[in-house]
Amino acid sequence: MDGSDYTDDVKTILRRTKTLTRIVEVDEIQNDDPKISSELGYMMLLAPKWGALGVNVTGISITSGSQAGALLTQVYPKYIDMSSDDWPTPYDGIGNAGDIYHPVSRIGLWSASPGVATTQFDMLRVTKYAGDRYHVRVRNPDSTLTAKITTDEVSDLLVYLVDPHGYVRAPDMPIWNGPVNPIHVWNGLENPTNNPWRCWNPEPHTEFSAEVLHPEEGWWTIIVVPRYAVGAEKIRYTLTVDQRTVNAKRADAEVSAANAAVIASLHHAPLLYVSEDAIPSVTATAFTALGVNTVIFVERGDIGKVSFPAGITVQDDLTDMQDIIDHIKTYEDSENFITITSLKTGKGFFAPAAYLAAYHGSPVLRIEDAKGNPAAMADRIETWRLADGDYYHGARAPAHLPDADEPVDQNPIRLLTAMLQFLRSKDPSVLPPLGMDADRYWRAEMHNETQQWIAGYNLDLDGQEAYCFVAPRTDIYLPLHSVMIGNNSYAGHIPGDTPAYSSAIIVRSVLYSALIFANPNRNTTTSQLMNFPDGDSWTYNNGQTELTYSSRTVKQCFSSHFRTFDGHCLWDAHLQAMNNGVSAFYYTGHGTGGSGISAQYYQTEHCNYPEQIWWDAWRGYSGFDNWRIVRNNGKSWYNPEPPSLYDIIQYDHVDRLLGNLKSCAVFYQSCSTADGYGPMVYLDHGAVLWYGNAGSGLCPEADLMDDRFFESTMVHGETVGQAYSKEVWLHYRDFTTLDPVSIYGSSTRRITTLQCIYGDPTLVVFSPEWISPVPIVG
Repeated sequence: MDGSDYTDDVKTILRRTKTLTRIVEVDEIQNDDPKISSELGYMMLLAPKWGALGVNVTGISITSGSQAGALLTQVYPKYIDMSSDDWPTPYDGIGNAGDIYHPVSRIGLWSASPGVATTQFDMLRVTKYAGDRYHVRVRNPDSTLTAKITTDEVSDLLVYLVDPHGYVRAPDMPIWNGPVNPIHVWNGLENPTNNPWRCWNPEPHTEFSAEVLHPEEGWWTIIVVPRYAVGAEKIRYTLTVDQRTVNAKRADAEVSAANAAVIASLHHAPLLYVSEDAIPSVTATAFTALGVNTVIFVERGDIGKVSFPAGITVQDDLTDMQDIIDHIKTYEDSENFITITSLKTGKGFFAPAAYLAAYHGSPVLRIEDAKGNPAAMADRIETWRLADGDYYHGARAPAHLPDADEPVDQNPIRLLTAMLQFLRSKDPSVLPPLGMDADRYWRAEMHNETQQWIAGYNLDLDGQEAYCFVAPRTDIYLPLHSVMIGNNSYAGHIPGDTPAYSSAIIVRSVLYSALIFANPNRNTTTSQLMNFPDGDSWTYNNGQTELTYSSRTVKQCFSSHFRTFDGHCLWDAHLQAMNNGVSAFYYTGHGTGGSGISAQYYQTEHCNYPEQIWWDAWRGYSGFDNWRIVRNNGKSWYNPEPPSLYDIIQYDHVDRLLGNLKSCAVFYQSCSTADGYGPMVYLDHGAVLWYGNAGSGLCPEADLMDDRFFESTMVHGETVGQAYSKEVWLHYRDFTTLDPVSIYGSSTRRITTLQCIYGDPTLVVFSPEWISPVPIVG
């Protein structure tokens, strides 16, 4: 079916023109004021008048990389932190933690608190911003929601979309903030007086919008509020809220077309199209030219009213999703692979999804059809992670969902009872763990809704299912594909803001075994090993303890099967190796909030020997300022401060300097990188796949996990997805099984990994033992 003539219905469900009066109230609480509770801080009961809160903790006198300077908590009814501030104070030094600004997403009890002891700060300052609050009802979740404010004069007004559960869903905090310094120059090193990298300060504007692609059914809240305490006293604005409802016929036609492409590929037959009630002349001509006498008609939703010419028999008329799936699964070449896309952007991502699915003999499903809306939960999780995170040298380092070491009662009556007991007794022991283990219950809900949807189609087969999501990263957010990786399944995500971009990545995957032979240095592998353990141990969730000699293991794996391993630690040497061409690259080091890649300085003033020219090596040597050489110790740990300060190459410069990566597989072990734009830089330049962490890594645990991963992929030739999925339950929560050993294990309690695979998870990394494919002649 051709769905190009179907358009979505756009309806303005709210339009208001109003003048907002800037009203700001400031509460200042000294560090010895009894209003600051030891458990939840300074409590506030907020009415609908207030649109946003700012928090500033002044006079922090300690430096700590493990404590927040300021916290903002929605105490009741959500009972979860909403925003925090830890950089640059106290992470990099003393001063003020004043970067928190967050909408009052739910009316009720809030608290602001210092993250340090009462003797370690001077004052807690809370700024309340008055705003306007509106409500709209979403009855059909198969739609998108866009709120936009416009003003005649530039202003600082912002608009937020809050879901029916009381969580902010749009806009997301930007992943980068501030200017980009020249290459090798840090952004915000040692907290300069002028530090534009620490806080999001949007420029004055006349238009600002927020969009949610996967809204839940129910009442949504729209908040209009100024960003700053000082500005025009009165601001006249117009708010417009549009709901775009997906045309059911468009959805049926696009899903039909995608799956018809899969069937045509499995059947080695041409793919032709018809309109809803007619056969186009080009299709009729093709019927005659090809001598067609039998067709398989794919028309989900029974939308086709067309009559085929005499002499053409309809072998199968597939009118619903189950019919389509059952038909695809009758082919021997159909793999245990599930391709999932989204139609919410309306840009046509069903097309690249069909290409990938045809390669694997997989059905193409749309995530919007899953009951419970798992894409909405992925959006909630990612938006929360960005809001509760903080900027670190300009990059938004996401927060970690709160967890617990035992099951937490999710009954709201239980929370209400506990909160009343606490308010009466001031005894914090009556309260459940803050955040109610959102890490378990939110992510389990997201996984279970997806898996049960798949099982409902009889696609939960023997062995592991392979999932691949084809959509922009801001459509189907990364927590969804990550949660599907474990003992029962594994997953990847084909990103891209356009179908053409996604198609390019898929082409690299489908033709990888041929394209890699166009890489002249495919037998070479490389690494940038900056931070790594040597002889450290880690205890898995199953109680077993293992040692890791990470750099040695990587060298062995990347030298296996006649590969030539050529590691570096100087940026120029690394860049030359990448641009010459390698088949695999592994980086292990600081993510710097997801802002860039680290390297050994060639020469730097941030050490005791500013005149010294430092050397390249196959792995880093973080003790360089003490004149230790590589052989002195197998462990290396550079820091974001002198004297072992690492060189930083921000991804804008990586993007500027990289050439064609020629189907290189890129592997990262660093904090936050998968959540930023680093992965897209490598994919932009021709990488076939990007693998890494969107959470925080921990040494030696993450290194040990990658050691075993590389033994499986580089030595034993397992697929990237399968190799990683085997390690999950040993290290952190496996939501594909919800086995208590992984959910509450000793390793899990210390890990905040959120692993991502951007690419086809069934990729097998090139080995020099492969035989070059022979072109088909004729």
